[in-house]
Amino acid sequence: MALINQNGVVAKDAPDAPKIEFPCDNYMIKVVAMDSDDTHLNVFECVRLHAPELDDSAIRKNVSSKGRFVSFTFRITAQSEDHLSRLHTDLMAVDVVKMVM
Repeated sequence: MALINQNGVVAKDAPDAPKIEFPCDNYMIKVVAMDSDDTHLNVFECVRLHAPELDDSAIRKNVSSKGRFVSFTFRITAQSEDHLSRLHTDLMAVDVVKMVM
């Protein structure tokens, strides 16, 4: 698994980082964002830009108990560490996104 810092840079010197082989099917990405009318559209548009093969059945949505936050879990085919880094950077650029894991 690629370890990516908050700036989207891959941590190459992490000795304990688990190694994955690319392409990696069923790679999980979790996004936490403020819930608003267009959160769903903005986040999905960004993920689909990087993972056009995304199947709607591979998406999970969970709203916080007070309704302020929403989390999405996506299952994509990760092509490379660079692919994941670009996806992370673009998701963090979405105004309402607070965290990408």
